Amino acid sequence: MLKYLRQIASESIVYGLSGVILRFLTIFLVPIYTRIFTPEDYGVLSLVTSTILVASTLATLSLDSAAHRWYWETEELRDRKCTIATWVYCHLGVTLIFAAVIFLSASWLGRVIVGRADAGKYFQLAAFTLPLNVLWIVANNWLRMQRRPWSTTFHALANGLLIVSFTFLFVVVFRWGLEGIFSSQILAFGGTTILSGIILGGWINPKHFHWVRFQEMFHYALPLIPASLALWVISFSDRYFIQIYTSTHEVGLYQVGSVIAAPVAIMSNAFQQAWWPFALSIYKRPDAKQVYANVFLAYIWITALISTALALFAPEAIWVFATEQYLGASSVVGILALGYVMMGLYYIASTGPNIVKATTSVGIVTVIAAGLNVLFNFILVPYLGKEGSALATLLSQSVVPVILFYRSQKLYPVPYRFMAGGAIFVLAFVLIAIGGYLQFDQIIWGIVFKLILMSLFVPVLFLLRILTIAQARQILNINWRSSPVSGN
Repeated sequence: MLKYLRQIASESIVYGLSGVILRFLTIFLVPIYTRIFTPEDYGVLSLVTSTILVASTLATLSLDSAAHRWYWETEELRDRKCTIATWVYCHLGVTLIFAAVIFLSASWLGRVIVGRADAGKYFQLAAFTLPLNVLWIVANNWLRMQRRPWSTTFHALANGLLIVSFTFLFVVVFRWGLEGIFSSQILAFGGTTILSGIILGGWINPKHFHWVRFQEMFHYALPLIPASLALWVISFSDRYFIQIYTSTHEVGLYQVGSVIAAPVAIMSNAFQQAWWPFALSIYKRPDAKQVYANVFLAYIWITALISTALALFAPEAIWVFATEQYLGASSVVGILALGYVMMGLYYIASTGPNIVKATTSVGIVTVIAAGLNVLFNFILVPYLGKEGSALATLLSQSVVPVILFYRSQKLYPVPYRFMAGGAIFVLAFVLIAIGGYLQFDQIIWGIVFKLILMSLFVPVLFLLRILTIAQARQILNINWRSSPVSGN
């Protein structure tokens, strides 16, 4: 059992390595950006990026999920090439259509979404990134399908390093402002498109495209399209509500808060990248369900601990990496971080429906959660501002895995320990609330107190029987009976 836990953990670490490195580079640029961009600039960037993301989500047609399922359906090389090539050309064609629509309606989007006609130029630049990103997405998934985490990491890292390098050049050196950010993305995606084409090689030969395969994959993915759109609503529509009820300035603070909470998103994304190939590769084994249950609890404990740490030390992080005008961002960090944890649980909860190929429930549940997100934002944002939007996002993100787990247990029962997982969440929420409420005149005492709060996660690990002493010894490879005399 521990072999499987080590495997999913090691692959998640590798997948997350590029994200950690890129996040470090991004943090390195934050002190510079916060002295170049105002919170309002960050707000504009967030609104444009969120709009491009919804276009990208729709253009995918959820064929990425279908491609994973059909890839593992057989080990026949020709059939797998058919799956990849069919996905590539369908994805590329739809993406080109979306990019053209955004480019032509850019001025209108700028006025309606951002409230500034001059923001249209940002939408036009961002539209070019849509088709340029297709091959990178396919190649990244293809490497994951082949269980090559290091190659996947280097591939992702190449794209990220190009973006960071061009951004530094255009924004810091040339002072192109927000235009520099989107221009850097165009150049970076162009470079990685060439690299991805070389990596995929004969896998994307047009002769492998098959219309019948597209129909099969699209039929499988169709229920997931509303789910993908709903996930975008849950994760990014909050920016629009903050813009409507408050200001672009508040959107910018919210965006900075999400950047501080991003390490949890990186972990969740790394886990998601490792999870699908791992879960589908072992589902026929007799101990697969127990492995899924153990991963569930380990994931919650680790991500809840990191979420708590980020929330407690958010004010100190802003003092170090930003300026005083961004301090208001700290209030949303903990809530957003826990939301990212729930997004990771979504992938665990949807394992059962995907294994039995009953994905309709995934789409229905996610759409319901998206509707609740909109409702919660309408209710909370007018009174609580950006904090209300963060809370609305967390609540709706929690609905998805909760209902999906309930449905999944009927289709594919797994012995998850839901009470223990819930207890960890309660602990994290309470500690975040205590840390935010209590203030100390001396920073050092505040830091000590926060470290004490975080240390409470350690006994919980054993009290809830998430880990036993024997398992801890085995994981750490410690031979407690060894001694200098025995020579062991």
